[in-house]
Amino acid sequence: MIMICPRCNRRFIVEEGTTDFVHDCDSGVPAIDNEDVFVIGNWTDYTGSGFVNNPMMQGAENKLWGTRAQIEGEDLDPITARGKRATTHRVRQHEEFIVLKKENK
Repeated sequence: MIMICPRCNRRFIVEEGTTDFVHDCDSGVPAIDNEDVFVIGNWTDYTGSGFVNNPMMQGAENKLWGTRAQIEGEDLDPITARGKRATTHRVRQHEEFIVLKKENK
């Protein structure tokens, strides 16, 4: 059966009778193909993407720290393609879990 991923609109083929499927989104658009995950401590991803110290215990990373703009509430932390703070989130490949309904015959 030919199916279409609801997230990245790519076609994929599955065997008839399959009830669920995991699809690695690969549309060429980083905002769709990846997802942001909040980092709360040391981590190891299944892709082997590494190890990070706890970002919540690091010093101030706002480039405006101590200026009038920071006092007024402006914040210039770097962000990911999906709008999350790059200092507190990591990026990983998105896997779309697709449940295929089995038709009753």
